[in-house]
Amino acid sequence: MSVALHHLPRIAGLAALGASGLTMPARAQSVTLTDDSGRPLVVGGASALGSGLAGPATTNAAEIVAEFQRLCLPDPAGAGARAAASSLALAPADAVFPAEGKQPEARVAQWRGRSASLSVFTGDDAGLKKRAIAITSRAYVTTGPYGPFKAAGTQCNLVVSLPDFAAATDVPGALSAAFGTPGKLVVKKTFADGYWSAAAGTRINFTAPTTSGGPQPVHLSAQILEKDSNR
Repeated sequence: MSVALHHLPRIAGLAALGASGLTMPARAQSVTLTDDSGRPLVVGGASALGSGLAGPATTNAAEIVAEFQRLCLPDPAGAGARAAASSLALAPADAVFPAEGKQPEARVAQWRGRSASLSVFTGDDAGLKKRAIAITSRAYVTTGPYGPFKAAGTQCNLVVSLPDFAAATDVPGALSAAFGTPGKLVVKKTFADGYWSAAAGTRINFTAPTTSGGPQPVHLSAQILEKDSNR
């Protein structure tokens, strides 16, 4: 097993992705899930949160949190049935990982739009074992194989591209307005993260990691864990 930790320098990078005008395919080879600590876990070839999103959303923090609630609650597993009516213009784009040797094909339900992606995970990760992963946490990215780091619980994940980090710092206030006092919230000059508790034992996770400038990706997830988390 090989696990690597990379520091993220603040250099131009994600802005180039935003300028590419990338059109999303009907399937993708990476997907963002949530680990047991509430951190975004990108499975597949991508190492940056929000890779492939073409540009920032024009909605504000309150609208993003309201859309997150509509999509992911009260049942995270049922988000797919609500995706077609999303204000984020989401379309089906399952993450498909081809079979490799004895490893079966893996498919994770996913929907993508120009500025956002939505994924649903219900615990079936048999085909994800040993796939490349990247965990974006604050100013660092941890890479390695799926297994030592893996998705936990039933979960709904929403990744949204915002214009900049200042826009991302408005999101915790909107989450507190919706879910009350956070269990933990950290907001620094280049990153922010925290979690809240919702009904039926659902944990609400938020991450805005250090980026290389330009659009700021944020990760929101609703996660139902079977046991105590590490967060």
